[in-house]
This record gives sequence, structure tokens and C-alpha cells, in this order.
Amino acid sequence: MKLFTKKSKAVVGIDIGTHSIKLVELAGTKASPQVVAWAVVPLPVGAFSENAIANADLVADALNTAMLESGAKAEVAAVAVSSSHAITKVLGMPADIGELELEEQISIEALHFIPYPIDEVNLDFEVIGASESNDQENDVLLVACRRSIVDDYIDLVDTSTLELEYVDIDTYALERVYRSQNSLGAMSDQPVALFDIGSSSSHLMVMDDTRVLYSRHQNFGSSQLVKLIRKEYGVSAEEAEEILNSSQPPGDFLAAVQEPFVEMLRQEVSRALQFFYSSSSYSNIDSVVLSGACCALAGLSGDLEVKLRSKVSVLNPVANADVRTRRDTIAKVAPSLSVAYGLSLRGLS
Repeated sequence: MKLFTKKSKAVVGIDIGTHSIKLVELAGTKASPQVVAWAVVPLPVGAFSENAIANADLVADALNTAMLESGAKAEVAAVAVSSSHAITKVLGMPADIGELELEEQISIEALHFIPYPIDEVNLDFEVIGASESNDQENDVLLVACRRSIVDDYIDLVDTSTLELEYVDIDTYALERVYRSQNSLGAMSDQPVALFDIGSSSSHLMVMDDTRVLYSRHQNFGSSQLVKLIRKEYGVSAEEAEEILNSSQPPGDFLAAVQEPFVEMLRQEVSRALQFFYSSSSYSNIDSVVLSGACCALAGLSGDLEVKLRSKVSVLNPVANADVRTRRDTIAKVAPSLSVAYGLSLRGLS
């Protein structure tokens, strides 16, 4: 399965998370994208665990429900494995060697840092440009993932009407969405911090106008918000999710739940950024961009901006898109669609 294939055709982006499957199909061009299909379908408890498919039948049922609800028409799919399951490394390779020799050299280099038998791993690579440190070399991005994890996604898509064409990394999809909407470095020489909040973990990426400078996973997620709701109101996990998604939360929700969660989020973002500053020459960032389902919480970015004393915004993948279906309901779930949207962008030219 080729991570960096460069074909141009409509692609259904499928993002499988702990709580739901998110699906997006785009049409048009990267400059003028159109959302022609989308869906968010809940997953039963235990269907997806530890960033991997745990119950294939439950996930397959949800995927087929998402296809029906969305009305997606594309025939090929892109899925994302968690970056926690991927090994990435930038290698310096001679600029004058051919593709076959390059492939052989990369396979040899991979043996030195991949902690699994090479026949248990899927490898792919892409030449990303001339090396800044050696004018005789190109920088080559190598990505590796356990074959068993990739096979689970292949088997899943085989249960649908789709053909799996792309296996991507979730963080690459997020970066693709951000760069499709923003010109990094246009207004500042400081990098931007993208903080993606998952259910049980978060991921910080610090980016300049050409590359990711720093990447870090943290054990913090929206499950902390659910725990706060359960503790405050004495409700079940399901009832807490209902309160979280309600258009009319309890009157004391802001003070009792949202403010403590924002403080927890501030601490996590600040901690992650301190690790970045200590390992780089930077001492500041231009802004923080939040991603993830919980970012739909009204006022979250503004509250965090006050606490961080830095500009904070929410990554909205459909901000520059022409939404052709269910425009009135996509706004509430848009922050959760970023990975699926970034996957579907692979089909646009």
C-alpha cells in the first residue's frame, strides 16, 4: 500500500476513532474544494482501542452505515493509522542515484532503526527535497508501520464497496488540512503549534512554513472532559456525552466543567511547548491551533487564549469549502472531521 501515491481521483476519507467513524468525500480542486458527502457514526464501546481496530465486525457495520448515511459515491478510500503506530525518519540519500537503487538503500537503512523484523513491516518513502546540510544529498522521508495494523484496515475496507488506495498517517492528514488553509510564516517568523485533542491522548505538532519542527504525544484527551461532567452531575458516561453535545447544557456548566477543563488544557499545551522550547532555538510561537471533536465546545478557544496569552483558533476543515450537503448540521461536528477531510484531499489536484 503506497503512502505517497500521486493519483488524482475522488477519495472517501475515513477516520476511525475511539468513539466514532468520520467520513468525508470531496470534489472540485484543492483551491476550491466541495464537500459532497460526510458522516459521523458512533462506534460501540470496544470497537476501537489503543488506536487500533479491536472488533472488526463492529467497525465494519459502522463504516457501512456511514457510507449509506453520507451518500458517498467515490470508489476509492483513504484511511489513517495513528502516528503512535508509525515510525518516521528523514534520511539523507545521494541526489544522483536512481529510484531502484534508492529503494534498495532505504531498505538497508531501515534495518538500523525499525525494531521489528523487516518482513513484518510496511515501508514507504518520498523524496522531500534537497538537503540543507549537504548539497550532494536529498532528504527522504521514510515511513514504516506494522503490517498487521495495515492489514486490519485493508480487511475493513474490503467489507465495503470501496477500494483502499491510500494508507496515511493521521498527523499528516491534519497538517495537510492546515496547510491547505493557511500560509505559515506569511505574517510571522515564529512557528505555529497545532494541538490535536483525541479521546485519551493529544498530539502537538510545531510547524514552520515548510516542515514539522517538533512532534510530541501526551496522555491527555477529551475523556478528561467527560470525567469532569460525570463527577459534577453524577451521570453515566453516555449521559455525560449527551450533556457535552447538548445545545443547552446545565446553567453552571461553564464554571463547573468548562473552566476547569480549559485550565487542564492550558497546562498540557504549556507543558508540551516547554518541551519544544527546550529542544530548539525557539522561545515563542505565533499561535496555537486546536483540533478535535471537543473543540466544538462554545468559547473553548477564546477561554484558552486568555489563559495562554497567545492567539488560539480552532482548525475548521470546511472553512474554505463549499458544503453541498447538510450545511445546517456540519458546523457542530466540523472540528472532528479534520483527519477525514485531510485524507479526502489526496484525491484533489
